[in-house]
Amino acid sequence: MTPPVAPLIVAVLEADLAAAAATPGGIARLAVRIVGSGAAVVAIGTDRLDAATSTGHRLDPTTAALTLGRALPEHGFLVAVAPTREHPYNVARRVLSLDHVLDGRVGIVVGARDHGAPSTGAPSTGAPHDPAEFARVLRGLWRTWPLDSIVGDRTSGVFAHTDRIRPLDHDGGPDGYRVRGPLTTPSSRQGEPVLAVWHDVDVPGADLVLGGAAHPLAPLPGETDGAEPHRASRSTVTRPPRPTRPTRPTRPTLRALLGLAVPDAAAVTA
Repeated sequence: MTPPVAPLIVAVLEADLAAAAATPGGIARLAVRIVGSGAAVVAIGTDRLDAATSTGHRLDPTTAALTLGRALPEHGFLVAVAPTREHPYNVARRVLSLDHVLDGRVGIVVGARDHGAPSTGAPSTGAPHDPAEFARVLRGLWRTWPLDSIVGDRTSGVFAHTDRIRPLDHDGGPDGYRVRGPLTTPSSRQGEPVLAVWHDVDVPGADLVLGGAAHPLAPLPGETDGAEPHRASRSTVTRPPRPTRPTRPTRPTLRALLGLAVPDAAAVTA
């Protein structure tokens, strides 16, 4: 069954991220633009998945998501990844750690290729790894350590039911990945990070398909492409309000923002 196309997603171009990071007050101003778009979810780095839009601007999407996630505590984030640049174990651990820091508001977009980046993940044959296998390994790793296995019982001295932590034991053959696992990070408050795929990747059971559904972020009134970024001071930029404590029971997860069900973590399908 074809996954649904995601609504309410705005794509932030890497050029915008680079300009915001290099400009005083730039992140706060970018946050204002995102809030003004009306979108609930921000896609970061997806322009690198398309040869027509990939640019020379290179900013790590997970780092950008961490920065924007603190400025936008009610938004969800999708970060772009591709097997031509990443290994699934490293991605699974990094994205799940980010998801814990941002309280269940993170997912990924798997594309076939990171255009413009050197290929570092090719197997011995020189052929690129299968992005569908890459996505399946990610999801399988996210399910190796169930979050509810952690009990933290001081009376018994039991931190977690370790019998529920299991290896993935994925063997993709000579041209695929060999990943044993498990991850060293427990699963997410949202069950697992959202698994979206770019339109050139076919993964049955993926949560979302992106590609033309994430709308580019519009400039604020008075801004034009190529114009000098407005150097607003921190005191003149309206920041999104900080959530009141406690945040965990009230902050929506990315799955909640997108109307996605919590996946069945009982099956490891890699």
